[in-house]
Amino acid sequence: MKFLLNNLIFIIIISSISKISLSHEFWIDPVSYHLTNKEIITAGVFIGDNFEGDQIAFSRDYFKNLNLFSNNKKINIVGRLGDFPALSIKKTFKGLNIIQIESQMNYVHYNNLLKFEVFSRKKGYNNLASIHKKNNYPESFIESYKRYAKSLVSVETIDGNDVDTNMELELIFLDNPLKNLKKNKRILLEYQNKILADHKVSIMSFNNGYFRKEYVKTNKDGYFYYLFKNDTKYLIESVVIIEGSNKKKDNYAKWHSLWTSYTLKTPKMI
Repeated sequence: MKFLLNNLIFIIIISSISKISLSHEFWIDPVSYHLTNKEIITAGVFIGDNFEGDQIAFSRDYFKNLNLFSNNKKINIVGRLGDFPALSIKKTFKGLNIIQIESQMNYVHYNNLLKFEVFSRKKGYNNLASIHKKNNYPESFIESYKRYAKSLVSVETIDGNDVDTNMELELIFLDNPLKNLKKNKRILLEYQNKILADHKVSIMSFNNGYFRKEYVKTNKDGYFYYLFKNDTKYLIESVVIIEGSNKKKDNYAKWHSLWTSYTLKTPKMI
């Protein structure tokens, strides 16, 4: 029985990880974004596109760093191999709780340059294919990538502020996005703890079966303004692409991408 259970867990993880190479967007989706004090945060971790994807099971081979933040408090999130949904957080804090995930290094193989060019242009990089050719890189090559994700969950109250969790690429709410929904909110983008100006960000929203995707750019100070709507789920995402290490330890990756996402759901205001 134990052998069969271990095999089932292995199959779930392998089938989950196989989908990782097919899609890049990575996000946390709690079962509920607004909880009472005694409720447990249960959240799936998804890989996909445009707010549609497949859940992946918990595995330390994929999840490197997991924490829960609230103001100046931080606790490590403990998961078990094969947990599905991946996250179950029993200890929470009153007010805003920020789930944070950093992935291990992963790799994707490109058989041709066209697919990479389409991807990089979509993310705001229009000349990487030209640089690739100029560097005499092969048409078939490896890209390394890491994913960073945050999700905002309120417990009892929506009071509180976002936290800079010190990830390499991170979105940070400078204003509480759950309060005063009639006012624009500032969202900051940081790369290596420095502001990332004039950079593309995608905002996906889902409300009453209606999906919308918008694109904005950060200003010279590294943030943008956004007006959140009532009772709506959001996935905010941005990507940085740099040259890879081109070293054996990283499978001679020619390019390296960093992905960051933030999910939240605004409250239903009457």
